[in-house]
Amino acid sequence: MISAILAAAVLLADTTATLQAAPDAAAKPAAAASKKQNDPTALVCKSEPVLGTRLATKHCRTQAQIDAQKLEDRQALERAQTVAKRGGP
Repeated sequence: MISAILAAAVLLADTTATLQAAPDAAAKPAAAASKKQNDPTALVCKSEPVLGTRLATKHCRTQAQIDAQKLEDRQALERAQTVAKRGGP
């Protein structure tokens, strides 16, 4: 349940950050990003904040791994919502 909530928060944070970017500034990198997303072997590194410290950690994964994690998180969130609607455990 907690992992589903965290997955939802990550997805919402990613969407919010994209929406806050200026339209002109987002248009140019979007074209370059779409080319990078087509290559599943491309290595993508991101600095992610760690709760309880000011130091961020750097995580490097392939685009295929990122896409698989997003799909898994989305499916877990949908399963959690379905269970919550039914009133089950």
